[in-house]
Amino acid sequence: MTRKFVAPALIVLTVLVIGALVYTFTRATPKTSPAAAPDWITTAAPVDGVRPGADPASVVIHVSLPAGGAGCSRSPRVEPLSETPDELATAVNVNVVFDSANQAYGGCPTKQPAEVPFTLAAPLGDRALVLNTEAWHRTGTTFARCDKFLGCTPPPDHCAGQWVDRAVFDLDVPVKHLNGVRTVLACDGSWLVLDLDRHVGDCPAEGTSCVPGAGPIQRIVYSWDPRGWKLETGTKTGTCDEIRAALPKFPAALCAKLP
Repeated sequence: MTRKFVAPALIVLTVLVIGALVYTFTRATPKTSPAAAPDWITTAAPVDGVRPGADPASVVIHVSLPAGGAGCSRSPRVEPLSETPDELATAVNVNVVFDSANQAYGGCPTKQPAEVPFTLAAPLGDRALVLNTEAWHRTGTTFARCDKFLGCTPPPDHCAGQWVDRAVFDLDVPVKHLNGVRTVLACDGSWLVLDLDRHVGDCPAEGTSCVPGAGPIQRIVYSWDPRGWKLETGTKTGTCDEIRAALPKFPAALCAKLP
């Protein structure tokens, strides 16, 4: 009887093929790890306006939320802040917030308006409504932002320091130096004249030993506008003749107050 021999190379090849097939069909399929849940971050919502609600104890807050991408915004809401009875007597402080999971630059290129209803514990009345540290007050059928210098109730006297502060601030003077850089010379409610010494700003606001450097004094004239003091002109000589030449309606009675 003739014996048949299988070539060693063929045996090796057969073993390799069988092993490959066994591995292919028996290896464990890798598990796909689930996508990580996005991190939703709570942040302040820009407030565009406020209107009264259905009753004296409710308001509707208008906000602008980021949009135009995945996870830009959700759940706009009001978060009341803890307050003492004394604080609640004059104002209601709350935060208007929303959640966002998209912090990528340009990830939310548009804005989406939204309304956030809020019901107070008691009618708002004459109290200020402070939203994200910005105060609003009732003005008839709607609400308006309280002014940074005038507050929620502007002083009826146009010569009051708050009105002057507001005018001087528009001259690009640092807030901490508003009082120090200006000297009110004349004010009758319709006209305001003040001297402005910007060099006083070289001294720290709390300093008492600092002597500002000498520099030119600007004499500035304002007229009253329904929205506040309106800058009319500056002068070179500071004399009333120069002022009245530029502003014929400037009252001569105020000239006596101008050094």
